[in-house]
Amino acid sequence: MSPFHILAVLPWLSTAVSAGDLPPNCERSCGGVEIPYPFGLDPACALPGFNLTCNTTGDGKPYHHDVEVLNISLLGGQVRMRMDISSYCYNSTTDEISEIDWKLNLANTPYRFSDSGNKFTAIGCRTLAYIDAVGLLTTGCVATCQEDDLKTLIDGVCSGIGCCQTAIPKGLQYYKVSFDSGFNTTEIYNMSRCSYAALIESSSFNFSKNYSTSSSFNDHYGGQAPLLVDWAIGNETCKAAQEKSNYTCVSKNSECVDSLNGPGYICNCSKGFHGNPYLKPNDPGSCQGEVA
Repeated sequence: MSPFHILAVLPWLSTAVSAGDLPPNCERSCGGVEIPYPFGLDPACALPGFNLTCNTTGDGKPYHHDVEVLNISLLGGQVRMRMDISSYCYNSTTDEISEIDWKLNLANTPYRFSDSGNKFTAIGCRTLAYIDAVGLLTTGCVATCQEDDLKTLIDGVCSGIGCCQTAIPKGLQYYKVSFDSGFNTTEIYNMSRCSYAALIESSSFNFSKNYSTSSSFNDHYGGQAPLLVDWAIGNETCKAAQEKSNYTCVSKNSECVDSLNGPGYICNCSKGFHGNPYLKPNDPGSCQGEVA
């Protein structure tokens, strides 16, 4: 796999496919992951831009192009994905730095990186890592430590010593990780050979004091860390969308919620109801049945 991910431009702002027009045999799970409408595993079973692929010939998991989907939340309007960890490692045998930088482009899709659910995270003892957005520096993080500092590291505490975390701006749809070559491990490789950086779901990260001096951070996540992505329907507010024929909150017992991270909206079942607000009232999976 090459060190970048570019999600194809999809016509997600076009007229929505009506839930009433969905084929009756749409597959709704892949690899143990539920795939609720407006998502689907076939273009005919999903809204434009929400089509996923089930890798039936490989690991049997759902993907948005080559990015693995871990789960989907209709209520929160979020998708958990698995994204590669970037690395910057010194090889004492060749006396060279091996740098692997990853990027992910969500432009022209319904997705944007969650500013409330993710943190840009850098790991190492001489690390300066950046998130670049379309050539413009967005944010950076510095993690440093000396040998004496290692005694002060505490599991669960990311304070800048060996670990750094910082927030990202709202509406971000593209990022590329890069490392500052002025911060490298050529002189401290016996203590800390590698630097790592990733945009990672905040709730899934718990700093371990051995992360700074080993490959344990990368190993713990298998080279790919969970990432939280917000999604929304279209680029209009609820007020504007409700006047359109392709308004997607079609369940009788549903309500519209404006996106808090960029344009668009999501649908929720009204209070006291449960189900899928994107399905019409005659669908058994639609919002219905008051919750006691």
